[in-house]
This record gives sequence, C-alpha cells and structure tokens, in this order.
Amino acid sequence: MNLVYPYIFDRIAIAKPWAGARLASMFPRAAADFPRGTGESIEIADLREASPKVANGQARGWTLYNLLAQFREQILGPGGEAEFPLALKFIDTTEPLSIQVHPRDVRENGKLFARGKTEGWLILEADENAVIWQGLKPGLTRQDFERALAAGIPHETLNARKLQRGDWLLNEAGVIHALGGGLTLLEIQQNCGVTLRFFDWPELGRKARELQVEAAFKAANFEAPAPEIVHAAQGEGVQTLQAPEFAIFCAPAQQGCGGTPECIGAPFGVQSLRLSKGSRHVKDWPGFTVFTCLEGAAQVIVHGAGELHTVELRPSDTVLVPACFNDFEIYPHKTCWLIESYAV
Repeated sequence: MNLVYPYIFDRIAIAKPWAGARLASMFPRAAADFPRGTGESIEIADLREASPKVANGQARGWTLYNLLAQFREQILGPGGEAEFPLALKFIDTTEPLSIQVHPRDVRENGKLFARGKTEGWLILEADENAVIWQGLKPGLTRQDFERALAAGIPHETLNARKLQRGDWLLNEAGVIHALGGGLTLLEIQQNCGVTLRFFDWPELGRKARELQVEAAFKAANFEAPAPEIVHAAQGEGVQTLQAPEFAIFCAPAQQGCGGTPECIGAPFGVQSLRLSKGSRHVKDWPGFTVFTCLEGAAQVIVHGAGELHTVELRPSDTVLVPACFNDFEIYPHKTCWLIESYAV
C-alpha cells in the first residue's frame, strides 16, 4: 500500500460571528463545502482542534498527524520538524475580526522550542472601503495604544491598509492587527493556533469572546515597521510574493531569540504561478510543496523517489506534495492561477 503521494484534504468549515458569504459564490463547484456562516475554511493544518483528513488515495481518512507519525521524513524532508509547520485557510469577513496579536517563535540554543505565528494574506476580494489594520501609525507609541484601548478606540492608533484583489501582505508574529469586514482571502501561516485578543468590537453586539490583554501586551512588538504590499501580477509566469528571510543576527535580549544566525524572520515562501501552457517546475527547497488553485484548472504531475503521480486541481483545491517529490509538470486547462507555498 502506497501512503506517500500528493494529498488533497477534506476542508473544515468553521462558523464565525464575523463571517461573510463570498466563498460559496467564488468557488461554486465547492459551494456545499462552505455552508452559510462559514468565516474560516481550514485547507491544511496539523492542530489539535483542527486536523483535516485526506480525501484522496489509499491514505483516505488519515489526518496529517497520523501520516507524519509514520512518514515524517518522506513528507517533511530530512531534518524536518516533528509537526507540520504551515496552515492554510480561506477567510471570508463581513465584520472586523478582533484586534489581536500572535506570539513569536521561542528558541533555545538556536533550536525551535515553541512555534509562533507569522502569517500572510493574499486578497481574493475586497470591498471598496475594506481595510486591514496592521501596526501602529507612524509616530505613535505603546502608550498611545494603551490610552486608545482604555477608551475603546484602539483601531484609531493602527495603520488602516486598503488592499485589492491580488495583494499579498505579510504579518510577522508580534504585530498588532485586525482583518476588517468585506474581505475574502487566502491565509498562509505558521501552524500555531494561539491568538491573543486586545479588543473585540463590543459595539457590534455579537457574543463577547475572551480577551487576553496582559498576554497580548507581552507578545506585541510596537516598533515593527509596516511591511511592503506585493501585488500578484496578471501576466504569465512565476512571481515570488514572499521569500524566506533569514536574520543575520538577532540580539540575545530579543524575546525568544538565542542570538544565533538561525533566527527566521519569515519562515515560509509563497509564489504566484499564472500559466496558459505546459510548464516544468523544479523546486529549490528540500521540504514539501503546497499548491492552491484559485482560478482555472490544471493537471499537476509530480516526480520523485522513482515515482510519478498525477493530480487534478480546480478552483479552491489545495494539494500537499511530500518532500520526496522535487519535479513538477503543470498543464493548465486553458489558464490557471496557482499559489505555491513551502516552509524552510
């Protein structure tokens, strides 16, 4: 029985009080997967509270956790982590999410002890006035944020960033942020389920959720600069949206840092592939590869370990290709837009 091959998972739809209603219309073939009230759809994750099951092939019904217990090196690559390092989700909002922050990696002697949550967002749809709040406005300080939070208006101290379809925005762990209403996006993040909330818009009248204000202040980086917005080009070809970045040096006093060159700023890479003809694609990283189809359709043929496997991708499909496969042939059905993501 061959249990190592490209995996497609049954997504997990999660109802949210801020949910929009675009996913079903955006991906009509998979509309039944996005019932009314779906704010978050987990495509891949290895979290205790959310671990999708394989939907194709002989490993059907296995979770990613089950697979890694037996085939960790084949899936993650030599020296890979014990747990899957990434999670992918579709998010759909009609109201703003909580103003929140995520913890940073904790490292001991240069080794990862506890994973943080750096994330990135690829905008699929955005209302005219939709924004993502991210980081403090220039010239403001933690004290300004504290006063605004006490007054119930913390968003007035944050950068309100307007985005459009195709925009990619990185959000490093420690940056205060909130997704606004009127957004549909693909989120690529470190596989960490920890969210620390400062504020959850009590004026909207939805059921109050627990806040973690003290822990959020400890995790927040009030000096983080606003990252660049990268726009996915419409033209043919492969475009890097997020390259893995390695810090040259981190001061030992920095939270969660041992002062070693191994500290990672953005521990994953993201590429946009827009294709209208067959293309060969050879990865230059040692681990797994994830393809998510956003437009069109494509046949992906993967080679490696003396094997060949074929998978068909249609809009909303995500496939996890284990590390033992290095060489990809992609044949679009007329045209396709794929997002490729990987961890380092």
